[in-house]
Amino acid sequence: MLPKLILAYVLLGGWLATLAASTRNHAFIGYHESERRSAVSQVNTHKSPAFKVKISSSYGEFIIKLRPDLAPDTCLLVWELAQKGNCPACKFYRHEPVPMDWGQAGFYGPPYALLQGSLADLAREPPFENSAKLPVKKGHVCMIPGCKEFFIATADHPEWGASHTIWGEVEDLSAEPSYPFEPFHSITNKDNITTRWLDNTYTFDLSAIEPLPEQPRRQQRPQQQ
Repeated sequence: MLPKLILAYVLLGGWLATLAASTRNHAFIGYHESERRSAVSQVNTHKSPAFKVKISSSYGEFIIKLRPDLAPDTCLLVWELAQKGNCPACKFYRHEPVPMDWGQAGFYGPPYALLQGSLADLAREPPFENSAKLPVKKGHVCMIPGCKEFFIATADHPEWGASHTIWGEVEDLSAEPSYPFEPFHSITNKDNITTRWLDNTYTFDLSAIEPLPEQPRRQQRPQQQ
């Protein structure tokens, strides 16, 4: 009798764990946290609703459409954090404008056309995801590989190739110039690359915008004979 009870408890525990994981991930059907996933191209994403998060501060807000078709694990981590409605370590600490000659004759800075910050409250460090080999475009929101830091691109960045995880797109960048560019200090590294860093950091809130339900398709009326 005792072995049967032990087996029943084991089966019940496995079922509850599966149920909990299913409930937590219901918003991202077809995605899971395993980093040994199949290629993103195999995931049927065209049926998924548009998931969005909002970055907001006293300087303005950014509505970000998540791109789980490009970075499913990263989007899941961001979505989970945004649903908590509490991100005490979220902050911006670097803001570099777009120089006038950007992209002309191969010129891509400095300055480097981005607004950079931290999502240090993510549950874990996101994996690198860019199997599509996409370059960074203006409005893309990207993770810097190997950390929990991210940036919003304020210009196209073909010079970086496919070296970043693109996990979202900002719908409207009009608030970006309102975020402080200064005071700042410059740092030049051993490769003689000079970057700007804000003297002050600026916190922001991260919140989830519930996805809109898909509109039901209208049934076509049968044609009369």
